[in-house]
Amino acid sequence: MKRIIITGASRGIGLAVVKLLLQEGDCEVIGTSVSGNHSIEAPNFTCYSLDLEVDAAVDEFAEKIKLLEFDYLINNAGVLLEQGNNSAIDFQQLEQTFSVNLFGIIRLTEHLLSEIQEGGHIIQVTSNWGSFSDADFDACQPHYKMSKAALNMYTKLLAKRLEPKGIIVSSFDPGWVKTDMGGPEANRTAETVAKELIDLMIGKVETGNFWYKGRTRPW
Repeated sequence: MKRIIITGASRGIGLAVVKLLLQEGDCEVIGTSVSGNHSIEAPNFTCYSLDLEVDAAVDEFAEKIKLLEFDYLINNAGVLLEQGNNSAIDFQQLEQTFSVNLFGIIRLTEHLLSEIQEGGHIIQVTSNWGSFSDADFDACQPHYKMSKAALNMYTKLLAKRLEPKGIIVSSFDPGWVKTDMGGPEANRTAETVAKELIDLMIGKVETGNFWYKGRTRPW
């Protein structure tokens, strides 16, 4: 039975991924939310408390599951703190955004590297806003964009590092999704994106790429 760890599992894309995985059956899913609460109860699903902004919380979560070998890690949790038209740097928001979207993810991933099985797959849920090739680039949401660009670089670095071990590392661009973060006017559903993410997760793909709608996209 495959074991999957997914952060930010209580809503949005994370919740949709958990539901789809549990429908398909033959897997064990470990999810996280800041509170540790979840709307789903199932024998093959466990939700833990995890606040990526707090180093001690990341360490505690990793300690709880460090002896559990797993096959897939989906780093889905993230924050977007600034308003849509914001282009100025707010250092408090910048630090908080990087704490969650980058430092917390790196800290968690590094803790868990020794437990991932050969042939496993690590997926970073990033964004087209973290791409240097974004055709609609503007100066807004700078904290979020910088954090996702840095996370993309971590993907490439980690992919090279883990290539000899046969572990795949990917970045995943979900697009504009109808979630609390994306808002109701977004043009994609969490369910559609969840299916794409799971297809990528189980696919035999080349490591170190940035994916969107089932295809590689430019960094």
